[in-house]
Amino acid sequence: MEAPFEQRVPEVQRAIDAANRATGGRTIYAPNLSGGPSSLARQLRIAREAGVGALLACPMILGVPVFVELLRAQAGVPLIAHPALAGTAIDPALLLGRLFRAFGADATIFPNYGGRFGYSRTTCEAIADAARGPLGGMRPAMPVPAGGMRVDRIDEMLDLFGPDTMLLIGGNLLEAGDALEARAADFATRVREAGGAAGRIRA
Repeated sequence: MEAPFEQRVPEVQRAIDAANRATGGRTIYAPNLSGGPSSLARQLRIAREAGVGALLACPMILGVPVFVELLRAQAGVPLIAHPALAGTAIDPALLLGRLFRAFGADATIFPNYGGRFGYSRTTCEAIADAARGPLGGMRPAMPVPAGGMRVDRIDEMLDLFGPDTMLLIGGNLLEAGDALEARAADFATRVREAGGAAGRIRA
């Protein structure tokens, strides 16, 4: 079944708004932007009109000038950078931590250790440190460890990266099938409980 951007994004955002009103939650929807400059401009307009709370884009696919001059300049909401096509030619901490941040990303996704990809724990720590460390007065970017992450690793990831971390868990939720809602609720509960254990989480 097709789900064009102009139909999908407003419908999903309406559903999220309704759920937030019903539950008192603060769920944010971040649709992925793709295509050439004219398509991106149209998608930005649709996203703004729908009232989305964040946007996702791939700097290495769209091109840095497009990411900076079009998306960052016009997003109006937090911009999450996806590492597709980032490859291995540039040091991951430099590219995903510092450069993506310099391009204007508010959060940077990276393949976390122990998942589907081969980054080491040391490399992942370096990416997170580069995203948050001093960089010419620039605001820090939030690290987003991802790539085959599981709900049962929430405590481990927050212990390592700290509470100012976005957790990207998708496949592990979807593989629950009919139990998806229960696993998603467990995900949220674990994050809340971990966030409350301030003495255990590294600042």
